[in-house]
Amino acid sequence: MGDYTIAELMAVCLSREIRDGDRVLQGLYSPLPMIACLLAKSFHAPNMVYFNTADVIDPQPREVPFSTAEPALQERAVAYMPLWQTFDLAQQGKLDLIFLGGAQVDKYGNTNLSAIGPYEKPKVRLPAGAASAHLCAIMDTVIWVPRHNARVLVERVDFITGQGYLTGGNARGRAGIPKGGPQKVVTNLGVLDFEPESKAMRLVSIHPGVTVKEVKENTGFDLLIPETVGETPPPSAEELEFIRTIDPHGVRELEFH
Repeated sequence: MGDYTIAELMAVCLSREIRDGDRVLQGLYSPLPMIACLLAKSFHAPNMVYFNTADVIDPQPREVPFSTAEPALQERAVAYMPLWQTFDLAQQGKLDLIFLGGAQVDKYGNTNLSAIGPYEKPKVRLPAGAASAHLCAIMDTVIWVPRHNARVLVERVDFITGQGYLTGGNARGRAGIPKGGPQKVVTNLGVLDFEPESKAMRLVSIHPGVTVKEVKENTGFDLLIPETVGETPPPSAEELEFIRTIDPHGVRELEFH
């Protein structure tokens, strides 16, 4: 994949979803979104406000730590804000975007971080959502998936930890969730969004070296495929230099091992 890794490409793709002026929350233990927020702040979105789970606003680390909740992030931050106060801001509608991962993601962008199998007697007990049920109901979300395969991208999640578009169409509105919802899904194979009417997941672009057939074969539901699917634009040399400078220890690669 050229002279960059899939982790670097995904971090750049995530950063592209941040608009200048956005108020962005990056979830717990999320190295790629952490790098994406720092990247956006330094390049195309200087007026974004970055809320980090280390209880800080706009951290300015010399190097990204291995944990996104690392106290070292507080050293050069603009302000300190306990996470519960950040959640209060979200409740008031004063945050715009959150990055979210999931052990399962279904065709309507619902995510599962609770249990695989029956909830009462699961095959796998997962760490749970850390307030994602609350935040997904009031904020736009961007989902990242380091391993795009049919076990992760499923027809229906076993348990909805974070609400996407529920059963599709206007189901979110009928359930009394008036705003927010998943905007994009960035995986190691491509970038996806949601068709405006059905709210079903749709392929937007494939990463260099990936084929549409490969994406379809690794997706556990009938993915919407437009007539024309473009190739994901690569990172710029400046973006790569920034990532490698701020992350000399390869924190960005942790989710791919």
